[in-house]
Amino acid sequence: MNRDELSPTPVEINTTYEHADDPQEEDDTPTTIYYRPESFELILKFLIFIFFIHTFLVQSYVIPTSSMENTLLVGDHIMVDKVAYSHSYGIVDSLFLPQKKIGRGMVVTFKAPNDQKKLYVKRVIGLPGESLYIRYQQVYINDKPLEEPYVIHSDPKNKSVPGRDHFPKYKVPEGYYFCLGDNRDDSVDSRYWGSVPEEFIVGAPWRIYWSYRTDGKEYLNASFLERLEDIFMTVFNIFSGTRWERTIMRVH
Repeated sequence: MNRDELSPTPVEINTTYEHADDPQEEDDTPTTIYYRPESFELILKFLIFIFFIHTFLVQSYVIPTSSMENTLLVGDHIMVDKVAYSHSYGIVDSLFLPQKKIGRGMVVTFKAPNDQKKLYVKRVIGLPGESLYIRYQQVYINDKPLEEPYVIHSDPKNKSVPGRDHFPKYKVPEGYYFCLGDNRDDSVDSRYWGSVPEEFIVGAPWRIYWSYRTDGKEYLNASFLERLEDIFMTVFNIFSGTRWERTIMRVH
């Protein structure tokens, strides 16, 4: 006998069952999932757009300390305009970017000279080439007293702390700015680590988009569990802890 004759014959098995009682016939056609490259492209464009905005135009920042009270409070979440003080490299560039020259009294965001990984927010007091000194908490620019209505003193009883309330005569180098916090008694600023190079200045605080009443510990805590607890408490108290009157407030 031929060996091929002993091979089993393939049999087709119909796995579709007919139900006499079911008026609708079951559709066993496999579902086809279509991949749309347009969706991926849209998501990619959106991410690139967000990256561009955050890198070149606007950056968010939270105030962790009281050094700028009462202009900025602990827990103020601000938007930083990164175009305001940017450098123009030609006539066309200066026409399209709404830049402004850094002046005295302006609030600026900059890389900390003592730790460039951190961002500080202070007010410009001394301009390049100017001479200044401080006597009993009064700032003098080119031997003339400077009026500062924004300044507060959280330690008003003590007005003679060396380095804080008294600062020797100092000339601001060209290309640098002397920056101080509005809360002069509780601010680490140019009195301690010197003037700020112009290239360190990142932008100008623009508006407060959210302000949350806090002591700032959650912004300084290092452990994961502490941060997790602080996030939970913030979410739990978001309505009662929000300073609604500061929402969309302009920083100046």
